[in-house]
Amino acid sequence: MILVTGAASGIGAALCTILGDQAIGLDRVAPIRGLSCDLSDPSAIFAAAASIKGPLDGIAHVAGLPGTWDADTIIAVNTRAPAALTDALLSKLKDGASIVAVSSVTALRCDWTVAELDALLDFRERSVSSMDGTRAYELSKAALNRWRERTAAALQPRGIRVTTVSPGPVETPIFKDFESSIGADKLANAAKLVGRHGQPQDIAQAIAFLLSDGARWINGSDVKADGGYHAIRAVAGA
Repeated sequence: MILVTGAASGIGAALCTILGDQAIGLDRVAPIRGLSCDLSDPSAIFAAAASIKGPLDGIAHVAGLPGTWDADTIIAVNTRAPAALTDALLSKLKDGASIVAVSSVTALRCDWTVAELDALLDFRERSVSSMDGTRAYELSKAALNRWRERTAAALQPRGIRVTTVSPGPVETPIFKDFESSIGADKLANAAKLVGRHGQPQDIAQAIAFLLSDGARWINGSDVKADGGYHAIRAVAGA
């Protein structure tokens, strides 16, 4: 069985369709087959984890908030929730399991150092409450990428793999929020460069692969799923 957060819509729902009976969904709005959980609330995360029966073959941390939310809640859901939920489920994860988290190509814009990201993950960070939502979103994904590295190293003795997928723009129910926080023109230019925006199924397929035994030699890595946007832009700008 594989736990999928953000399962009620978008990429999470598409992944549950691919996984079929393997999926256990978790979302603020309870999925058809799964649990309701407010991922901004640590006590709700622990309660949900306690109710999940093991063993688990994997976890897909898909749930996330865009930059239209306040900074503290963005960090809580995008960064702290995957870490807390993983920790709470470690005893229920099989050796050799796979953990995949959805990051973002916008993490590349974050200018925090590794030491600062570690401080955030260890609750030693400077306050982010005054940070605007767009910057908080970039930070939340950069910190998630650092969490992936740290967790992959920590769980390697058990053969548990930890990877991330970093999408470009994807047409999910919160796409309008990204147009507001990032800029509709920027997103439109990205689509023009690669031919279209991503669809939830595009990202879900990548996650499903990383969860599978076919990706058994991929660990600690980030997979950029942007339709080639960054490569095309790099060549065009060369």
